[in-house]
Amino acid sequence: MGLNIELLGQIFIFGFDKESFSFEFIQLYQNWNLGGVILFPRNIVSSDQLSELTNLLKSISKIPPFIMIDQEGGEVNRITKDFPLFPSNKYFGDEEDKEGLFQAYKITAKNLKRLGINVNLAPVVDVLTNPKNQVIGERSFGSDSEKVAEFSKIAIQAIHSEGILACAKHFPGIGDINLDPHQDLPYNHNSKERFETIDFIPFKEAITSEVDFIMSTHVLCPNLDPKEPASLSPVICNQILKEELKFGGLLITDDLGMGAIKKNYSLENACEKAFSAGNDLILVCEEFEKQEKILEHFKKLLMDKKLDEDLLSARIAKIMAKKKESIWE
Repeated sequence: MGLNIELLGQIFIFGFDKESFSFEFIQLYQNWNLGGVILFPRNIVSSDQLSELTNLLKSISKIPPFIMIDQEGGEVNRITKDFPLFPSNKYFGDEEDKEGLFQAYKITAKNLKRLGINVNLAPVVDVLTNPKNQVIGERSFGSDSEKVAEFSKIAIQAIHSEGILACAKHFPGIGDINLDPHQDLPYNHNSKERFETIDFIPFKEAITSEVDFIMSTHVLCPNLDPKEPASLSPVICNQILKEELKFGGLLITDDLGMGAIKKNYSLENACEKAFSAGNDLILVCEEFEKQEKILEHFKKLLMDKKLDEDLLSARIAKIMAKKKESIWE
């Protein structure tokens, strides 16, 4: 119990508000041994400032942190100053430019490493089967699942070539939705067979390519699980992804502060459900007061024996093993 409480924070990745850490956030980070942080444009002023920030984080960490960012190319780039920028995944897919794609992700990874960032939450491996889909759009390699799989593999290899960790997103696939999960909970009524023959193909390739993370997303798929959105679903996270598709890496939720979740669950309850569903890491991108409450909530669950302690131990061990094997000092 003692070790689990001490390392409980390892299963959480938190965002923070400004370009520097507040005293309160540093306290929270150290007291709870957080697993790491995620960076957004609000945290970035310049290359020098960002390097100082990541160096500070490492210097105050008892356990090396995951320092994550979404640097996908195209429209989704969190760093835009003093940093090489590349076209979208769709551009490389349309142009059939495999060498250009490899170089884009390799150069991006090299520059992330220079700034002290060790996880790129990329590539997007969603298959764009709905042309009206504004959430994914140009972020996808295209509408053909085999091409998306092939290009996803190249992107993962390029990220790995510079010692950066990669994340395939968004499981079980949101290339066919209309609503934006940032605002509302989208539905996908496709059959499991359709998921298996289209959406799962790039994820299978990513797993074969030893992708480090897969991100679960907030979409309700009644033919996979009629009750819970994917990110909170034991059927989708555990049964389908971990057991059927044999994913042995780290499963991380998309931000649980998004409208899709916030409008339907309390944050504490959502985090608890996400953990039970099979997510190894829980992502909460903002609101310090709520982040603190989540940690206290999990501690109470552990103390009251309402959280599976063996499962928590196994998740922490898995996180620590990944950090030990792949995070550079």
